[in-house]
Amino acid sequence: MTQANNAGIKRNRRPAGVKVVERKIVLTAETEARLKAAGMASGSLSISLYLERLVGQLEAERGSLPVLSPTLDGAEVRPTAAA
Repeated sequence: MTQANNAGIKRNRRPAGVKVVERKIVLTAETEARLKAAGMASGSLSISLYLERLVGQLEAERGSLPVLSPTLDGAEVRPTAAA
């Protein structure tokens, strides 16, 4: 019997009692794959728990989250029209 790729992730989510707020974010397929791989390498963590721990680590190391340029990697920021 083989295990699915997400075996063990359910036990490695946020502890019970932590308020969950549904958020929708858009990631490229490459970024999502990189986050999933890093979460699995970190002990089968869900993407959300991996990101929470990453934020905590950055804040512990640097005192705050880094401020990024809106044109990171030369990508242009394109305003969108309001609906």
